[in-house]
Amino acid sequence: MSREIELWRAVAGDTGLLQRAEAIDPSDVSAVAALRRDYDADAVSVAFGLVEARAKAARKFGEFGQRLVADALGVEQASGVGVAAYKAGRIAQTLGNGELIADLCCGIGGDSMALADAGFGVVCVDRDPLRVWMAMQNTSQRVQGICADVRSLVLDGKAVHIDPARRNEATSKRAWRLEDYQPGPEFIERLIDSAAATAIKLSPGVDLAALPWPGEVEFISEGGRLVQAVLWTGGFAQAARRATLIVSGAIHQLAGEAAPPAYQAPQRYLYTFDPSVERAGLVGQLSTLLDAPAIHPKLGLLTSNTITTSPWIDGFELIERMPWRPKRIKQWLAANDGGLIEVKTRGKACDPDIEQRRLRGDGSTTYTVFVLRFDTKVQALMTKRIRQK
Repeated sequence: MSREIELWRAVAGDTGLLQRAEAIDPSDVSAVAALRRDYDADAVSVAFGLVEARAKAARKFGEFGQRLVADALGVEQASGVGVAAYKAGRIAQTLGNGELIADLCCGIGGDSMALADAGFGVVCVDRDPLRVWMAMQNTSQRVQGICADVRSLVLDGKAVHIDPARRNEATSKRAWRLEDYQPGPEFIERLIDSAAATAIKLSPGVDLAALPWPGEVEFISEGGRLVQAVLWTGGFAQAARRATLIVSGAIHQLAGEAAPPAYQAPQRYLYTFDPSVERAGLVGQLSTLLDAPAIHPKLGLLTSNTITTSPWIDGFELIERMPWRPKRIKQWLAANDGGLIEVKTRGKACDPDIEQRRLRGDGSTTYTVFVLRFDTKVQALMTKRIRQK
């Protein structure tokens, strides 16, 4: 076992050191120096890293985040509990419990944990020995860990989940292009050809036009925040596109072929919708489901003359529509009891942070102002949020 892993093992088991590190601001030079008088400097550095990682893990891993063994970057790259459990459940629908699956580029084991919880035999593989060790700790040693370059493995006929690196660990910059993934497109293509079924974790911002492989592309949103895209191939693929929304443990889905919606001028009510729907190209399906056409191909709003409720949407009552002239908008808001103002826009029609401060008034009514470019004209849609009962 490497010295680095031994150091992490010792720090993770030293409650006293971790409690002291948690109570200290890492920028407080004198406090850090005092801690280093009692502990090795490398141990102190690891302790601060683990404390930071656990703080970041709260959103993704809930209470388990306080027991997670991870570094901060590993937490950022990992699938959270809800998303990982959903994917493991979906894989179980195809494979059945007890089957073997390889979790490649496993990182700290976010997906490995969920796969083990679902009853799979899991082989987690990463080229970083520390990350393999972390994954094994986080899965309570319920997986087989292999430190290897995944490109050296023979995986013919096996089911695979893979999370290619999409961030340069030296610079922390994200990789947006497929050719910058590690391992890259050539390996992924070989993997798709040789594996029985694959789940390939992609960036939510993946360029679909540049995606060269057949399969189902799924965009996953958790609590309204787009967190992951997955390419499902082989036996895992079930549709062309899928949008999945996870809210408080409930799973909502749209699936099918990408298709545009019908269009209509803004009516009495406007609706924003979950970003997974737009990324999956399924706005047409949602529009049909809700009987609410879109107001424009690029503005991300549906509309109707009746109130519609759905976990996919947030609703707004349209009060007034006028040209976007900030002075005139401020006058209208002042005349209509405007107080706190929320500004939403698309395509940089304005700077919403600046305009929210500029338009705020002394009244008691909160308005949401959509500042949108209708082809060549920028207009303001003055609305109030529809409060869900």
